[in-house]
Amino acid sequence: MARSEILNIRRQVLKSALDWVSRDQDRNDRATLARLIIPDGTPRYRCCIHKERAVIEERLKAVLEPDEGPVVRVLKEGCNGCEMHRYSVTDHCQNCVGHFCFSNCPKKAILFINNKAFIDQTRCVECGLCARNCPYHAIIEHRRPCEDSCPTKAISVREDRIASIAEAHCTSCGKCIVSCPFGAVAESSQLVNLFEELRKRSNTVYAVIAPAFVGQFGRKVSPGQVKSALLKLGFKDVLEAALGADRTIELEAQEYDERLAHGKEFMTSSCCPAYVSAVIKEKPDLFHHISTTLSPMAQVAHILKEENPEAKVAFIGPCIAKKEEGKRPETKVDFVLTFEELLVWFDYEGIDPAEEPTQVLTGPSSFAREFSKAGGVAAALSAYLGKDAPPTYQTEGIQNSLKALETHVKNEDKGFLECMACEGGCINGPRTMIARPLAERALKDFVQSANTAQ
Repeated sequence: MARSEILNIRRQVLKSALDWVSRDQDRNDRATLARLIIPDGTPRYRCCIHKERAVIEERLKAVLEPDEGPVVRVLKEGCNGCEMHRYSVTDHCQNCVGHFCFSNCPKKAILFINNKAFIDQTRCVECGLCARNCPYHAIIEHRRPCEDSCPTKAISVREDRIASIAEAHCTSCGKCIVSCPFGAVAESSQLVNLFEELRKRSNTVYAVIAPAFVGQFGRKVSPGQVKSALLKLGFKDVLEAALGADRTIELEAQEYDERLAHGKEFMTSSCCPAYVSAVIKEKPDLFHHISTTLSPMAQVAHILKEENPEAKVAFIGPCIAKKEEGKRPETKVDFVLTFEELLVWFDYEGIDPAEEPTQVLTGPSSFAREFSKAGGVAAALSAYLGKDAPPTYQTEGIQNSLKALETHVKNEDKGFLECMACEGGCINGPRTMIARPLAERALKDFVQSANTAQ
């Protein structure tokens, strides 16, 4: 994760919210808290102090009232409006005789000055016909970062130039959040809710951590030290989500055999919530090819609540889309946090995982831990079924995954297709805190380690 002022602001807001509720202050009084975060003085990022506070208030609402609104949301006060013109003419314009740009413009927004085309931005409706018809490709498109990053084109810019998210197409993948240079797209956070749940000490709360956590809290921090730090926060116990992956492998293998018995020879994975959401919203006619097996996160929650129905389960991982998945009652998950939110919590409580003693984590299979990297799910299924394993395929990225699913179905291929929304898998999720090569190396060492406490 690249360092930025957006990251600093986001973490400051989370930490301030924790402090606010720890002092039993009114959650609805976001204006007062915003003034504490942005004191009087010269504005640093916006036109005035009042604008900066308005943006902070929107951020605070996503933290203090996470259920009021979608997981991924535009901070309207924070959106810059991106006063950039979508199309512009470069010096490659040859002032050709054809004038294809002018002839195809429905609004007559193309002008010619000193033997070169120009776009009258007061008339331009950003249809793109001029760019598509220029034989010299002299008209280029400038895409806004949020729009450009969205794989399902769920985010667009309204007439007032403020970004808007179409929930019917949003997969909560988080790419728009990461790409916005103004930090004007944010996700809701259950950090404060979980913090208050642990303060009650009336319920048993378990932490379930995704296998991508290794290396995220420091290169020299062992998995067992992360467990100790979590126990210090007040969790009853800490389990790896990979324990649920072992159950997922077994159930997916059974499901594939059942499908074969009914003449259905192709199935695709269900572990990645952003991918599943993309299929539901963009390719609903192909949804029946997705495995009905619950994700490892949900499997561990089921295991825990089979033993103690009153227990609470908090999943911690690198994924924003898991927050959306966690809302589904069938998952039996009560809270979903990201690694970054956990890091802020550690910092607020003065807990340094590197200084904590090492405790033993109950170890799943090595294949289960590899669910967090691209190709891991398919490899685990092949290893479990051995010589009876079907052909397996793997792809990354939402658009690539949708295209692969469509192609395999069209070709009537047999086998199992693993799809992940994030390139590289969960170890490269939107809320990871280290570079992908470091995460891959840390996971490899973790998988190969015989002693999970090291």
